[in-house]
Amino acid sequence: MALATLCGGKIMDKLRYIFSMISDSSGVMVYGRYDQFLREVLKLPTAVFEGPSFGYTEQSARSCFSQQKKVTLNGFLDTLMSDPPPQCLVWLPLLHRLANVENVFHPVECSYCHSESMMGFRYRCQQCHNYQLCQDCFWRGHAGGSHSNQHQMKEYTSWKSPAKKLTNALSKSLSCASSREPLHPMFPDQPEKPLNLAHIVPPRPVTSMNDTHTSLDGAGGHWCLILSTENHYIPATYNAVSSKS
Repeated sequence: MALATLCGGKIMDKLRYIFSMISDSSGVMVYGRYDQFLREVLKLPTAVFEGPSFGYTEQSARSCFSQQKKVTLNGFLDTLMSDPPPQCLVWLPLLHRLANVENVFHPVECSYCHSESMMGFRYRCQQCHNYQLCQDCFWRGHAGGSHSNQHQMKEYTSWKSPAKKLTNALSKSLSCASSREPLHPMFPDQPEKPLNLAHIVPPRPVTSMNDTHTSLDGAGGHWCLILSTENHYIPATYNAVSSKS
C-alpha cells in the first residue's frame, strides 16, 4: 500500500484502491487494517525526518474517524480528501499537488527575486497589493518591502488571465446552482464484484501474422476458430454440422 501511495495517478483512484484493501466484503472499513496502512505509509515522512510532525501513534487511526463508527468508501474519501485532511496525512495531498504543478507556468513576476515568470506553485499575499512570490522564495521565507512572513498567503496551482477571472466571477454570480463542486462522485456502499475471467480463452500464439488456425475442441464437433490480426486475436466459435453422403 505504501507503493500505491507513491505511484503516479489521481489521489481519488489511489484512495479507492487503498480502501478496497482495508475494507471487508460488505464495504465497511476495518480499523485494524487501516491502522496497519498508517503504520506503513507514515514511514515515508519519517524517512525524510518528518517523524515528529507526521509519525505514527496508536491514536492515529481513531483520530481520523473519531465521529464515525461505520466508515464506508464515501466517508473514507470525504475525510481523506477534505481540506484540511487528518493531521497525520496532511502531506499526502501536498505530495500530489507538487507532482501536478511541477510544469505549471505563471506569467507573473516574483515580487522578491524579480524573475519574470514562475514555475510550480504561486503564492499571493492577502494583505499586500499584488505581492506574489514564486515557490522558491516562499519556501525560503523571503519577504521584502512592507510584506511580512506573518501575512496570510494564498496558494495557486494554475494561472488565469484577468479576463477569464471576470468571466468566471460573472458566471458564478448569475448561476442559481451551488458553485461548490463535490470532492468526489458518490459511489455505492456495496463494493463492486470483480469480474470472473475464468471462462475467457487466452489467445494462442501464432507463427505468422496472416495465418488462420483451427482446432477441434473435444466432442460434439465444436470448433474454435482463431483469426490472427495485426495486433490481436479474434476468437470465434461455432458448431460444425456433419453431413451424411
